Amino acid sequence: MNIAPLKGIRVVSLTWVWAGPWMGAMLADMGAEVIKVETRQRLDAQRVVKLTKDSVEDLNMGQFNFTNRGVKSCTINMKEPEGIETFKKLLKVSDALITNFAPRVLPGWGLDYEEVKKIKPDIIMVTLPAFGSIGPDKDYVSYASTIEAVGGLNISFGYPGEPPVLSGTYPADPIGGVYGVAAFMAALIYRNQTGQGQLVDVAQSEGVTSLIPEVIMEQVMNGRTRPRMGNRDDIMAPHGCYRCKGEDQWVAIAVGTDDEWRAMCKVMGNPAWCKDDKFVDQFSRWQNQDELNRLVAEWTKNYTHYEAQNMLQKAGVAAGSSLDIEELVNDPHVVKRGAIIQQNHKVAGEINVYRSPWKSALTAQNPPAPLLGEHNDYVFKELLGMTDSEIARLTEKRVIY
Repeated sequence: MNIAPLKGIRVVSLTWVWAGPWMGAMLADMGAEVIKVETRQRLDAQRVVKLTKDSVEDLNMGQFNFTNRGVKSCTINMKEPEGIETFKKLLKVSDALITNFAPRVLPGWGLDYEEVKKIKPDIIMVTLPAFGSIGPDKDYVSYASTIEAVGGLNISFGYPGEPPVLSGTYPADPIGGVYGVAAFMAALIYRNQTGQGQLVDVAQSEGVTSLIPEVIMEQVMNGRTRPRMGNRDDIMAPHGCYRCKGEDQWVAIAVGTDDEWRAMCKVMGNPAWCKDDKFVDQFSRWQNQDELNRLVAEWTKNYTHYEAQNMLQKAGVAAGSSLDIEELVNDPHVVKRGAIIQQNHKVAGEINVYRSPWKSALTAQNPPAPLLGEHNDYVFKELLGMTDSEIARLTEKRVIY
């Protein structure tokens, strides 16, 4: 029998958009009961970002279904004193609180860590603000694009002589969520060993900085700012994304050794130019990348990206098809691994969502993302022991709202 590792752990989630919800979804994948506290006064932005053409029940048709799968939802109006008291009762029967709200929000509700600890002394509290919970910039307004700028990522992207480039995928959120999970697991182990909870402060901007170690080391060790290099590498050549046969098809190729280069030349039919002194060794190829890239592209354009990838991989050369999203979700490898899972959502119907990027026999098979307030009865009746009349009164006063 497989038992999910976090079975029996209850996590209260004050999160929205991506980083915090993604952390909650991963904890749910490991068996934790994650209860997301929402309010109609300020909806999670992901609830109103539509993924379908159907306008029915927009609050349950958005990207929320991807970022919040496997969690429960209850509604509490935190602007009302009774809402705060209700929330405190929920904390009292929980193991952890996670949040990616701005650092000023919880203290504004009288819920900083010291106060939360009075409610549940051994609670684990994980915060995921953009710039951390301390420091002069802690209350700055941010989105993922500004976080990656401050974290040093976007100034490292782009081509020589051209402006910095935003990543477009905005990794600050999912990276922050992943670090949040790692920090939570460490805090949970610590609590199991000592009986003590703790406050964990994760800055999403620092998570972004961890993605560019070579840039940091260049400055720290050599006192130099690493220039923007486009698709090029500090050592490898050829190294880039090359056009293939077909409309907007490309293959990424990275050659790290002379043996790999010889293997690539053999795949290409050992053309005469491969023997040119300009390409005789790794450093020579690196010095003559403009010409090298042009010649490699003359070969790749004769094949589809999958054909080029498979031929090179068979010879031991690192190559990967540059897949568009339609190709990605239908890619045989992705399908075989079950990276995209199908769920039957109460409103959205059959939907495909991306699971956590690991496979394990202990990973829980979680339900789809919840409807807004779907688990109010469970939270308020079963966990907090409220009566129907109490719930009705709080609903009328828009405390449970």
